[in-house]
Amino acid sequence: MEFTNPEILALKEALVLNRENLLNDLLAALNYDEINEQLFQALTQLIEQAETNTVKLTKALEAQEVIDKVLKDGLI
Repeated sequence: MEFTNPEILALKEALVLNRENLLNDLLAALNYDEINEQLFQALTQLIEQAETNTVKLTKALEAQEVIDKVLKDGLI
């Protein structure tokens, strides 16, 4: 049996809730009162994919900023 840290579970649940809230906010802004579950799940997956790409880009940016700072401080 696999042990999962309760904090990790809570964070994963928070991510899912955040995605659902974002989608609900977008639908409300577009004046959609409701959509079918299949479309809701498909849109949620698109948001998750976009988040994954955003996280990768953010990590790359942070790493590049650290590299640039080290190179600049090392050259001065």
